[in-house]
Amino acid sequence: MTRRKWRIRRVMAVPANWQGTPEHFYHFFLGYFMPLVLWQERSGASEVAVRDCGPMNAWFDLLQQGTDVEMMPPGVMLERVLSHRQERVILHDWDNPTRFHRRSLDEFTQAVLPRAVDAASPSSSSTAGRTPRITLLERRPNPEYYHSGTAETPGGGSEWRSVPNIDDIADALAPLGDVRIVDTAELEPRDQVRTIHETDLLIAQHGAGLANLVWLPSGAGVIELLPPLPPTIDTIFRNLAAARRVGYRAVDQSDLHAPVEPVDVVAAASIVLADPSACVPTATGSMPMRLLRQGPRRL
Repeated sequence: MTRRKWRIRRVMAVPANWQGTPEHFYHFFLGYFMPLVLWQERSGASEVAVRDCGPMNAWFDLLQQGTDVEMMPPGVMLERVLSHRQERVILHDWDNPTRFHRRSLDEFTQAVLPRAVDAASPSSSSTAGRTPRITLLERRPNPEYYHSGTAETPGGGSEWRSVPNIDDIADALAPLGDVRIVDTAELEPRDQVRTIHETDLLIAQHGAGLANLVWLPSGAGVIELLPPLPPTIDTIFRNLAAARRVGYRAVDQSDLHAPVEPVDVVAAASIVLADPSACVPTATGSMPMRLLRQGPRRL
């Protein structure tokens, strides 16, 4: 991917996030990068101006090969939007957790997976005859960028939420499969995609890393370690799992930094691994609003 200084003639892709900044992974990944990929697939654009998103900028390398990307400071992009001086597409509300659209998610993953995952990479959804692959996400301290005074929203990672007995949980899960502990925030984008695409069961505390469940192969599952959270926020990843048709279970955590009972995680993991399709959740909300919310967004 070629990166150049901003030029007024090209189209700006402008993030209009639901709540939060595209400098943080959840809002960047689902609220900016995903609709940007879909817009490029549908428009055929090969030149685009994007907002500088700090540590998230590496993901722009997974746009179509040969894309000419101009990185635009947030203030410059805002001025050009308000002054109508440059053609733009505004990507509204794609990270709204009540509105995950199944076909859009499918289109997104089908576009990006071949750019990140070798065709020979293991991703079969069947665990028959082999050990299930279990990926346990750990929240570690955020990169220094989020403490430098540059970040729009400082902090994150284990400062906001954590599971102090993650190693005990991994040990308890060992009889069920091949367990690995990773922090996706420390991986390059292609490595994040590959790691999750090679996973049969993803287990993580509520947090941005769970957005990576979109890369799970067909027939996989996810377990969310769920502390008390406000309404709507608490169902983000249940709704995302419903849209991706992957098995889902939640295991309660008493507060944002409390230990989680390993036996509870093992029990949930056993259920999901036994029959992921039986654990696919229904999106939250009542009819007909639930169907309306699952409709496609305009690009």
